[in-house]
Amino acid sequence: MTVWLDVDDLIRFFQIAKRPTGIQRFSFEVCAAALYGNSAELGFCRRNELGTRLLPVNFTALEAHVRATADQLDHTAPAPHAPPAPSPDTSPSQLFQAARRLPLPYRLPLGEIYRSGITTGRALKALAKASLATSRPAPSPLQPAARIAAEAESQPIVLRSGDWLINLGASWERPYSPTFLNHLASAGARFGLFAHDMIPDLFPEWCTQSMVRDFSSWLDDTVPRTDRMFAISNHTLKDLQFCLERRNHIVPARTLLPPGGNGGMPATSLPRPITLPYVLMVGTIEARKNHGGMLRVWRHLVNNPPANGVPLLVFAGKAGWLMDDLMQQLENASYLDGKILFIDQPSETQLAALYQHCLFTLYPSLYEGWGLPVTESLCHGKPVMASSSSAIPEAGGPYCCYFDPDNITQAQEKIRLWIEEPELVSRMTTRIASDFAPPQWRDTARALLEWCLPEAGFAAAAAD
Repeated sequence: MTVWLDVDDLIRFFQIAKRPTGIQRFSFEVCAAALYGNSAELGFCRRNELGTRLLPVNFTALEAHVRATADQLDHTAPAPHAPPAPSPDTSPSQLFQAARRLPLPYRLPLGEIYRSGITTGRALKALAKASLATSRPAPSPLQPAARIAAEAESQPIVLRSGDWLINLGASWERPYSPTFLNHLASAGARFGLFAHDMIPDLFPEWCTQSMVRDFSSWLDDTVPRTDRMFAISNHTLKDLQFCLERRNHIVPARTLLPPGGNGGMPATSLPRPITLPYVLMVGTIEARKNHGGMLRVWRHLVNNPPANGVPLLVFAGKAGWLMDDLMQQLENASYLDGKILFIDQPSETQLAALYQHCLFTLYPSLYEGWGLPVTESLCHGKPVMASSSSAIPEAGGPYCCYFDPDNITQAQEKIRLWIEEPELVSRMTTRIASDFAPPQWRDTARALLEWCLPEAGFAAAAAD
């Protein structure tokens, strides 16, 4: 019996993106940890372009490619900046979403155009040209991530009775066809999917319309045919059960804890010297993450400065969807005369350096399935001023100070307190150093395989 991990989502993501977001980071690190701990009962696969067959993947080569690319980006990462606000019809997030809807042969060329610094207008023209070209056949070689990962298509995987096929990524973005799922069931293989959060179904106002549609179809058509759903947190498990119940679906589900951390990455120098004390906020820049709320908090601090001054607020992440208004506000406010700094997609080692030198971190998100930056901050020994919403307290436990993300006055008061009384931060830092046990990706991978392969020498699987 074999557990097959479908990494199609990872391969496609790294063809159009430089650095992983939370979902891809989770999927990638769990796969890597599972490979090195349990290779005898584990395989990796992807789907062919028609979605009709599973092809074997050399995950060792894929991992080496992704990590080598990250190392190269360490030397070419852009410096912090206050970028001009994108106009409504030329935002990077809209280009990204449009690019993801293109067939595979046209994604990477557009991504290369975008990453090379060509103006947005030219990128839009390239997107339009590629969109028109999709009506004509145009062969294109496999892009690096797919080329090194895919074996010959003449040797598809044959699933056996009792095998598992599990997708740890954003499986709603490329759904499995009914024909494929019928074939899976007839072979006696079992099917598992992962729920990172249920936000597109619970809070569609925070997502693009295409994501809401895709996610709803996934819940209606694909999830009911799974043998097991895995959730990233207890809170997400409850959300999943709620969303299924209101559709009259019953699917066995369980949490997969603990999600690992990323505290072992060595720190290098900062992307550029930051001479002022700073507070760090890591995460994709989008409406749900509440960067706008922190802009309001910092404006209040600038207008009513603490006795020991106002630290810099560093936003570290990538531009996401529904962020045009925020970027326009930041531009109009001149980034609060330099008190807010945006670092676009820092490398792993640069991010480690940002954690290492900050006063503390912020995570004010309005809703999360877990909150990986909270775990990462604690792994780096840094206290977090965090939202009390959703699953975030599961990620932070007793090592964070919490506030209601909808209550900006409360957030401002608590953040000001940590700035004015640094001994409070020092005490929390000491507590983290003495009591916090950084979660490991190998434990997450083991929890998955213990449930799927209890007879393969693992400890007994947790009861449902």
